Amino acid sequence: MFDFWRSRPRGQHEMNENPLPSRPLAARRRPALPAEELAEPVVTGHCDLWLELDSRDRVIARGGSQAHRLLPPVPGNGDLPGLGDYLDRRIPGGMQVSSLRGGERLDLVLRSTGDLPLVCRFRAVLQANEHCLLLGTDISDLNWQSDNQQHKLQCLSLSKLLLARLRHSSQRRLSEAVGEVLEAFCSNFHMRSMALLLEAPDQSLRVFACYVQPGFDSLLRENLALPGDELRAASGACLLGADDRPSELLRTLCCAQLYLIPAPVRGGRLAGLLAEPMEHGGTWPGLAPSDWQYLAEILTNLVHERTELHSLRDSSRRLSLLQDMVGGGWWRLRVDESLFELSPAVAASLGLAEGQLQLALADLLALLHPADADELSLRLRNLQPGGRLVQDLRLRSAASTQTRRWLRLQGRRQARVGDQLMDGVLLDISEGKLQEEQALAAHARLRNLIDSAPVVIYVQRVEEGHLIPEFYSESAGNILGLDLQGQSWQALAERVHPDDLEAFLDRGRELLREGRVRTEYRLCDSSGEWHWLYDEAKLLRDIQGIPQEAVGLWLDVTEQRLAAMQIAESEERYRVLVEDSPALICRYDPDLRLTFINRTFAQVLGEPVEALLGRRLDEWLSQQDCSALRARLVGGGQGAADDSWELRFCLPGQRNLWLIWSDRPLLDAEGRLVEVQAVGRDNTAVRHAQQQLAQGAKMASLGEMVSGMAHEMKQPLHVLRMSLYNARQKLGEPEYLKEKLERADAQIDRLSRVISHMGVFSRKSELEAAPFDPYDACEGAIALLGESLTQQGISLECRPPAQRVVVRGYSDQLEQVLINLLANARDALLGRGEEGARWVGVAQEPCTDTDWVELHVRDNAGGIDPAVMERIFEAFFTTKPIGKGTGLGLSVSHDLIRNMGGSLSVDNYKGGARFIIRLPRQVVSL
Repeated sequence: MFDFWRSRPRGQHEMNENPLPSRPLAARRRPALPAEELAEPVVTGHCDLWLELDSRDRVIARGGSQAHRLLPPVPGNGDLPGLGDYLDRRIPGGMQVSSLRGGERLDLVLRSTGDLPLVCRFRAVLQANEHCLLLGTDISDLNWQSDNQQHKLQCLSLSKLLLARLRHSSQRRLSEAVGEVLEAFCSNFHMRSMALLLEAPDQSLRVFACYVQPGFDSLLRENLALPGDELRAASGACLLGADDRPSELLRTLCCAQLYLIPAPVRGGRLAGLLAEPMEHGGTWPGLAPSDWQYLAEILTNLVHERTELHSLRDSSRRLSLLQDMVGGGWWRLRVDESLFELSPAVAASLGLAEGQLQLALADLLALLHPADADELSLRLRNLQPGGRLVQDLRLRSAASTQTRRWLRLQGRRQARVGDQLMDGVLLDISEGKLQEEQALAAHARLRNLIDSAPVVIYVQRVEEGHLIPEFYSESAGNILGLDLQGQSWQALAERVHPDDLEAFLDRGRELLREGRVRTEYRLCDSSGEWHWLYDEAKLLRDIQGIPQEAVGLWLDVTEQRLAAMQIAESEERYRVLVEDSPALICRYDPDLRLTFINRTFAQVLGEPVEALLGRRLDEWLSQQDCSALRARLVGGGQGAADDSWELRFCLPGQRNLWLIWSDRPLLDAEGRLVEVQAVGRDNTAVRHAQQQLAQGAKMASLGEMVSGMAHEMKQPLHVLRMSLYNARQKLGEPEYLKEKLERADAQIDRLSRVISHMGVFSRKSELEAAPFDPYDACEGAIALLGESLTQQGISLECRPPAQRVVVRGYSDQLEQVLINLLANARDALLGRGEEGARWVGVAQEPCTDTDWVELHVRDNAGGIDPAVMERIFEAFFTTKPIGKGTGLGLSVSHDLIRNMGGSLSVDNYKGGARFIIRLPRQVVSL
C-alpha cells in the first residue's frame, strides 16, 4: 500500500544502491600531513571547499572556508586517504573523479562534524602535475530544503492514505486496519514490530493495535498493559536504550532499543507509537523524528476520533433506549412563543400522535390535572433566569380507567437575561408513585403492628457520641406500663437494676464502637416489678460514615430467663448426679467415638476427660467385643431396655476391667441412630471371684478324679513291668523283644497323654475366647473320667457327631462343665439303691436352629425332683449328703456357659436327668 515511499537518504537506508558503511559522526583529528603534501595550490575566486586529488583519487590537500566542517577519516596504515573516505554517499557507478575533464561539475555529499552532511557542488580544474583540483560551493541548505520538502510531501501523502484507510473502517475492524498501517510502516522502514499505544479509561497505557514482522518474537499484543511514565515524561520522539539509563518499557518488553514517539490526542489523553528497529543504532530510520511525530499525531488522533465517534453513537443509542425504558426524555420551552419542543419519548409518554414533536403550552396544560396545571402555569410565569423547576404532574385520566399516570417535570431556565429558552426532562414516575402509596399504606400497617407487638421499637439520636432517646413505640406502655416518650437517657438508666447497670452502660459504648450490640438487663416497670429485656440495636451512619441514629428493639424475655434459670439448676443437678455417680456413664456415636464420659469413668481409665473425648472405644475393647458392639449398632440398638452384657476393657499395665454394660440408642426424628448412651458397672471383682471359683471347682473335680486316675496310671505301669519281665526271659529272640518293646512304648505314650491332659485341664483359662470343636471337649472329659466310670460299673456312651462344628469360647471350661455333669451323673447313679444297668451318655445333637449347637448329657438315675428343679443352678444348693458336695458345681457350670454366650438347662427325660448345653456356632472351617 505504501510501496512508492522512499526512505530519507541518510542513516541505515540510502538512496544509492551501494551505501557506504556507516561512520561515526563525532569529529576526529587526522595527523598532520607532510609539508609538501599540504602545499596549497593556487585557487582563484571564492571557494567554500577545495580538494586536490592525485591520479588514484587520493586527497593530497584540502582547504577553504568550510574545510573545518569536513570530518577527517579514521587514520589508516600511513597512506593518503581516498576521496571515498570523506564521502557520506558513494559516487554513482563507481566513477573515478580524477578522470574528469576540466570544467565538469559534480555534487558530492561529504561527512561533516555536525548533525547534517556537508553537500558541495564541485568544479574540476586539471593541474599541470596531472592532479585534479576540485573547487566546491556549499549547497547544504538547498539540499536540506529539497529533502525536507520531499519528506513533507511523503508525510502528506501518508496522511491522505491514513485518512482514506481508517475513515471507512468500522469500529469492530478499527484495530485490524491500524495493524495494516503498522505493517506498512514496518515493511518500508525496516522495523521488527510497531504498536499504537492509547491511554485506557482507568489511566493505564494499553496496546490498541500492533504488528510483528514474521520470524521475529515480541511480547507485544493487543490490550497489553504497559508502564506509561516514560511516555508521559517524553517531550518528543526519543530512542530508548541509546544510553545506560534504565527503561521500564525495555524491561517489560525485553528489548534492547525502542523508538518512543509521544502523540497526545485531543482531551489530553496519552497516546503514542512504539517501534523496535531491525538493527540497533543511533539514527532514525527513513524519516526525521519530527516527521515521525507528525505521522504519530495524525494516526492517534484519527483512532481517537473514530473511537469517540463510536462512543458517542453508542451513548446516543443507550440514551434512546433509556428514554424508552423510563418513559421520558428531554424537552425545550420557547418562553416567548409558549411552545414546547419534545423528544419522541416525551411525545409518546404524553400520548401525542406519531411525529408530533411540538406542543403549545396551553395544550400541555389541558392534558394535566386542573390543580397541577394551574400550579405549573404559575411556576413558569414566576421562574427567573437560572432558576430551576421541579414538579410532579398528574395526567387527566379517562373515566374508564382507575389508574392515574404521574409525570415529573424538571427544568432550568437559561441564566442569561433575555434568553427565552428553558430546557429539562420529563419522566414517567407512575410506578414510583404507586410504590410510594403502597409504601405509605405498608408503613401505616407496620406502625399499627409495631404499636401492638410484644416488642418495643426505639430510636436514639447520636449527638457528639451521646445517645439521646427520640422515639419509643406505644407497646412500651403495654409491657412496662410506662410512657417513655420524652424521657431522658438518665431517667431510663435509673430504672435499670443495679446489678445490670454496668452492662447497660457498656451497651452504649459497644454500640458506638462496633455499630451493633446485643445484651440483656433488667428494667423496673411502673408497678416496681423487674423485667428481663433482650436489647438489640444497630447504628445507622450517613454516606460519610458518621453515626446518625441507633434503631433497636426490646423483647421481654422474663419468662424465658426464669425458665432458663430453672433449666440451669436442673442441668447442674443432673451434672452432679452424673459426674459424681459411681456408675461409669458415657455416650458414643455410631463409630464408637466418645462424645461424653463422666469423671468416674475417666478415673477408671486413668486419663482426664478432655483427653478421652473423641477417642474410640475399640482402643480398649477386644476385637470380639467390638464386633459384638458394632453388630448391635447395625441393628439399631433394638434390644430390650434392661439388656446388659459383659465387656472387657484392656487397660495399661496388662490390667483388665470387666464391666456389666447397658446401653440405650438415641434416634433422630427419622429414626436414624445418632448416639448411644451407655452405663457400665465395674464387675472386675466378681469376675475374678468367678474365675477363682471356677478354678477351685476345676481343682476339686481334679481331686475327685485322683482315685480313678491312679488306677488309670497304675494299669500302664503294670503292663510295662510285665513286658520288661518277659523281655528279659527271652533276650535271644529279637522278634519277641521287638513286640514287647513296642507294647511298652504304647503304654508309656498312653501314660504321657493322661498326665499332659491333666496338666492342661488344671491350668487357668485364657482371657480371650477362641474357636474350637465342642466334641474335643467331650473327648477330653471322657479321657479323664471314662476309666473311673468303667471301674465303678457305669457304662459310658459317646457317639461321634455326624458333622463337626465350631463354637467360640473356652475349650477347657466346656470340658470342666462336662466333667461336672458326668461326676454328678456318677454320684446320682451310685447313690441309687436299685440294682440294674447304670449308664451315662454324652452326645452332640442336631438343633432346629442351625446357628446353634447342643450337647446332651443324660443318665438313667431316675431324674431330678421337680420341687428342686428351679433351684438346681443356685450357688451352694445341693441334694447330696453333707460332706459330699459344695453346691457350686452346677452354679459355676451355668456361669461358664453363659459367659460363652450360651445356656445350660436341665429336664427329666426317659427315666433320668438330661442336661442341655446350648452354644452359638461360628462359621469357621476347621
